[in-house]
Amino acid sequence: MISNNESALARINRNDPTLTELTLEFPFGGVEELGSGAPPLCQCFPSNAGEWEALGRGIGRNTHLKVVDIDLTAWIGDENMHASLIESFCQGLSHNRSLQRFALKFCDFDLFEKGILQQLTPFLERNRHLRVLDFCYSPIEYRGTQLLSSTLDRRKNKSLEKIVLSGTAMEADDEGEPASAILTALKKYNVLKTLEFEMNDIGYAGCTTLSSLLQSPTSTLQNLNLRDSCIDNDRLATLMASLAENTALEVLNLSNNQSITHISGWAPLLSLLQSPTCNLKSLSLGDNALSYDVAVALVASLTNNRTLTCLALGGNPSITSQGFVAVTSLLRTPSSSLELVDLSENELDDDVAVAVANSMANNCTLMALRLDDNPDITTTGSIALSAILRNPGSKLRLLDLKENKIDDDSAIAYATSLANNRELKALCLGRPPPIKAPGWAAFARLLCDTSSINNTYLSNHTLNSFGYSIDQVPDTGKVGAYLKLNQSDRQCRARKILVTHFRGRFSMEPFTNMKIELLVHVLAWFDKIGSGGRDTSAGYCLICQSAMFHFLRSEQSLFERWCGISALEDAVAHRFMRDDAYARVSKKMRFI
Repeated sequence: MISNNESALARINRNDPTLTELTLEFPFGGVEELGSGAPPLCQCFPSNAGEWEALGRGIGRNTHLKVVDIDLTAWIGDENMHASLIESFCQGLSHNRSLQRFALKFCDFDLFEKGILQQLTPFLERNRHLRVLDFCYSPIEYRGTQLLSSTLDRRKNKSLEKIVLSGTAMEADDEGEPASAILTALKKYNVLKTLEFEMNDIGYAGCTTLSSLLQSPTSTLQNLNLRDSCIDNDRLATLMASLAENTALEVLNLSNNQSITHISGWAPLLSLLQSPTCNLKSLSLGDNALSYDVAVALVASLTNNRTLTCLALGGNPSITSQGFVAVTSLLRTPSSSLELVDLSENELDDDVAVAVANSMANNCTLMALRLDDNPDITTTGSIALSAILRNPGSKLRLLDLKENKIDDDSAIAYATSLANNRELKALCLGRPPPIKAPGWAAFARLLCDTSSINNTYLSNHTLNSFGYSIDQVPDTGKVGAYLKLNQSDRQCRARKILVTHFRGRFSMEPFTNMKIELLVHVLAWFDKIGSGGRDTSAGYCLICQSAMFHFLRSEQSLFERWCGISALEDAVAHRFMRDDAYARVSKKMRFI
């Protein structure tokens, strides 16, 4: 244990009003208190029973905490011991009435069986401020859902806006359909906006109850996650019928529901997408073994759709290349509203890549395109795709090509196409691809053309990620350093000029015939770049001081033409707006 855990507990016990968020995440061994400008957040993880119990009691008495987030993903050890520690913690926490968000995620034991859900019942029932409840991948099974549903039903303040019950092991069986009980209780929550039911068996009764919830004229549900929820043809038809008049739902995830079969099974959804009342903005249909016929019908349904901005079709290679060529036509439609398209893991080939490139030639809406995990796209396909980035109206900010074949020719093509692109921020290549020196040199020239100050100024200052840690980027051509500069702040352009053209004894020729008024601005520029920005560890201040020193003492004729240092000081005094900046420059001049 690190003593900072004691610091966190002390702040909680004294009801510190500046501490509003607490994260307990293994394997953190202490507290990380973020600095100025950061959220009032503590990260810690108790190491023994006494600390867990004391922390729970402290939270129970605290009136300023708004968020407690417990993530047990990597907590390794005895299951019964873990359950005992969490139970004692929740016993104290149950007295809290200030939390707006509570999350207990990735437990490896049943919350009801170990008595944890019972301990939380007073908190869940009586905390009128609670807005978000998250039990993601923490099993509660049948008896737990009965307790949770009755607790939600007894809450006087139906204030919950988001409930995450993904992976909570709800299964429809002979005992009943636990999802139905939860959904029945939630029908009374008129401010509920997000419901995540991923990896649970929603059951027939559950579908009927959910449909009733969606049909309610007071429904505010905007985000519904039913990924891997055992939806079949009949259940989908029931759900889609309830959405016919619903204008609140915007995000629907139906991925990995492979019991929905044939075009007849998907027909209710396809019909909904053509409805003028459909308000869906995001639709996820990944990993559904969709057929070519379904894909073509989907394209027809979306041709005149004006609301959908996100379409995810990843993990559906059964659509076939021919089907995906048809799908790409959605990107060509002038009225397309799509901003994100996911075609990952689909065994796409060069023909589809060429079709994507042709469809994107004049697209001005798409902001993210996922083509990752399609290794059959060769250099030919990559070169075709690179043309997307030459579209002057392109709004693409993310192009994901992870796990695809990216070689030097591909890298050079992408770097060349990005020369005048000011939108793309992330070109995701996944793990460092087999690009050699020529490819990295092309990216280096793209990010910082050192041939002249003007070319450096006109380089690409937008691209800042290859989809993996910058520390893993090969040092060829200082690509990693330039990416960091692009990530840093708005002064990246000026700092590239500084580090590439004003290190050491640089040439003074461009300044010899410059007017004094402009020379003062040059000095101001050096000071601004050296003292501004967030990156104080990169040595920019020292580089600027060295450049100013060299600049001011370089040629005697320069000083003679300036009518002496005092005249320059007067000019600087009028030009520099900040007193501290003037003081620094003036001091350097007197030193010279």
